[in-house]
Amino acid sequence: MRWEKLDLEVSLKPFQDRSAGGYERVAEQIFRQWKPLIDESERVSVMFWAADGSEILDYNGRMEDAFEWAKWIGVANPHSNSSGLPPEQQNIHERPRPYRAGDLPDWTYGDFRQLLGILRRVFRRQFGRELRIGATFDPGPEFAVSSFKYERHPEICRGFCLGGKTFVCCYTKLHADDRAYAAYPDGIPEGEPFGRFLGRQCRRYLSDMGFDYIWLSNGFGFGMETWGATGAIFDGCDFAPEKAEEVRRAMHDFWRDFRRECPEFPIETRGTNLSTGMDLTSDATPLREIYREVPDLEIPPNSPWAALDGDFGMELAGWMSHAAELPPGKGFPFRYYIHDIWFMNSPWLDRYGRSPHDIYLPMAVARLNGSGEAELPNALHLLSIDDSYGRMPDQVPQEVIPHLADARRTAPDQAGPLVWVYPFDEYHDLVYAGERLEEIFAGDYLIRGALNCGLPLNTVISTGNFVSAPEKALAGRVLVAPTTVTVNAAAAAKLERFLAAGGRVLFYGPARGEWIESLLGLVPASPLDGEFDVIGFGRVRHLARYSGGPLDRVFAPGAGAETVFEYRQDGEARPAVARVAKPEWNGGEALWVRGSNSFSMEKHCHFSTAFDRNVFAPAEAMLRGALAKFGWRIEFDKYSATTPDPRLTLRWHDNALYFSGFGTDTTVTERFRFPDGAPLFTGTDALIRNGSACYPAERAVNRECRVFLGMKHGRVSCREATSGMPGVRRRILLRGVANARVVFRPEAGHVDSVRFYPPEQHRTVLEPSVLKARLEYDGVGPKYVLENVTGDFHIAWAEEN
Repeated sequence: MRWEKLDLEVSLKPFQDRSAGGYERVAEQIFRQWKPLIDESERVSVMFWAADGSEILDYNGRMEDAFEWAKWIGVANPHSNSSGLPPEQQNIHERPRPYRAGDLPDWTYGDFRQLLGILRRVFRRQFGRELRIGATFDPGPEFAVSSFKYERHPEICRGFCLGGKTFVCCYTKLHADDRAYAAYPDGIPEGEPFGRFLGRQCRRYLSDMGFDYIWLSNGFGFGMETWGATGAIFDGCDFAPEKAEEVRRAMHDFWRDFRRECPEFPIETRGTNLSTGMDLTSDATPLREIYREVPDLEIPPNSPWAALDGDFGMELAGWMSHAAELPPGKGFPFRYYIHDIWFMNSPWLDRYGRSPHDIYLPMAVARLNGSGEAELPNALHLLSIDDSYGRMPDQVPQEVIPHLADARRTAPDQAGPLVWVYPFDEYHDLVYAGERLEEIFAGDYLIRGALNCGLPLNTVISTGNFVSAPEKALAGRVLVAPTTVTVNAAAAAKLERFLAAGGRVLFYGPARGEWIESLLGLVPASPLDGEFDVIGFGRVRHLARYSGGPLDRVFAPGAGAETVFEYRQDGEARPAVARVAKPEWNGGEALWVRGSNSFSMEKHCHFSTAFDRNVFAPAEAMLRGALAKFGWRIEFDKYSATTPDPRLTLRWHDNALYFSGFGTDTTVTERFRFPDGAPLFTGTDALIRNGSACYPAERAVNRECRVFLGMKHGRVSCREATSGMPGVRRRILLRGVANARVVFRPEAGHVDSVRFYPPEQHRTVLEPSVLKARLEYDGVGPKYVLENVTGDFHIAWAEEN
């Protein structure tokens, strides 16, 4: 599948030879390195990190003027010297260093415009099509020296992400300024909205320089504290729902003002590091209205921060929640972090250690549209193609591109085994009304934590699309839904119909409200908070402030629920995980995980602080554990409680189950048993213990699974074999099978030609199977079932069905 758009992000650092010939040589190197991706993309862009956006703010229309450019390693506008060390010993957050020794000549606007023209010419000559070029605006202090932000107009900075008031807040107002700007030749009037000023300056700058679009970086336009957990309506301890409407309106006004003044240029966005629900409950971010009302907007990609902090759960939860709904006619982008222009790291080579896990994990994500069809990212952004010294080593594209191609080739083509039903509209309505902020906050953090504990959730559908999607698109899936979803009566009714048709739903959250209480059989109880023992799981800590309130629901007498885990404290008990099945559901089942977030926060903090795992078990892992009741058993054998869990995704592609994972610690053993049986990944060996397949955690994995075993114990292997005969498309060799039920899922277009026979008989597919198999169909597709199989055997199928 081709990309609709490829964005190559670059700084001015590689263009050290300032002649036209020098520009051409660097351009040719860029396009040579990334040619395989360019050839697979409908449109190609180069996006410049020339400075920090202050070149836009300062622009006065004169091409001969120089601008401060991003020539630094480290924070270009440091606001603290916390170490107290002498300058030569300070780190790059306290004191930036120039990216190379020697003379660093200025860049004028005219120089930069000449470079853009040469890039376009080289690209047109090589590929016979037009190159798009983008400009960037960043709200922070990192990339280039900015007198506009930190000397002339510090009033626009409110965020505290890098000490002091260092981040520009989009809905501030400017003080008067008599300096001439391109769009304000007589200066800035007192109280000018920053959105109006930026929009007018962007329109002049982008037009004069020949840019095609603008990128708004690092959460700009999506809140006040766009890097952290706190914001305008949440201070780390308390929510201020009474401020939500005022803050929402102010942010909405920014986008209205900016778009009115800069109407013709497409807008691309970085967004925050958090989820839709987190953005709403911390900053009342009107994502829905931004999507619907701002024309020609590309939504935020996945956050690159997982490379820095290892929080892949946040990356996946945030991205899925942002992509649950889309602007009209738009797709959603994927961004991959290969080099860092500013902070002395190249993630592909160091942070990732040349491991492609942050390709395969997020590229397993799909969103479902209103027809229940899987939609994939349509755009690929590469941050960045040069490193902090301006180098562009060939090694990186040579190693990264094949993994991007493999992930794209095996991308999901239908809903995954688990589908997140996300209340995108409902969360906006509740926050705007000042209601249930703590539940929304807690729910998204719970999913983030569950993903970090190995929950394989990588398909999302909004409640709006869920209501309209046909039932068959979700058949056989486990729906994962917050209990707040039931404020939408249509979604609640469809969930009940799904259960009545034999479906399975994993609810999470406090379960407050008449419908959900009635469905599960819950009644109010006295509230409990604090530390609890959960028999069979461990000791947990439940802080009501961060976990959607206290534990205040129990099952009514005679409800018939099966309690899987329960919180116990001083003789009192509250359900932690429970299973509910009713005769009228015809085999359908609901699991309810109350949910506790295993962290605390401080007032005005930036991030949460996880509980000590030597003391408290991560309660978020209960979601993964609960899945065993639905036939999806995923367990980890770890050295100690502090050993991190693998992060996993499961997706369907061409009727095969694909497993992608990040074995955070490769000493972990993973044990899997799924509804079809223990999965045998193609090209692997596995121990079968108590019906589960055991595998060592791999740093990065992307494996196909077409074979599943119902087998108690043994050692088995699943190998790709040579086709060996004309007309045979593939052969798979299984060894070590003993008294097993075997399930094989064929390629969707090659069902009828599948044959099963002993390994010594290298047969054609014109001959019938030796082993007896029956063909069945489920919500995913066709599968062959073989009973009571012992011995080694081949599975083969034809080029033509």
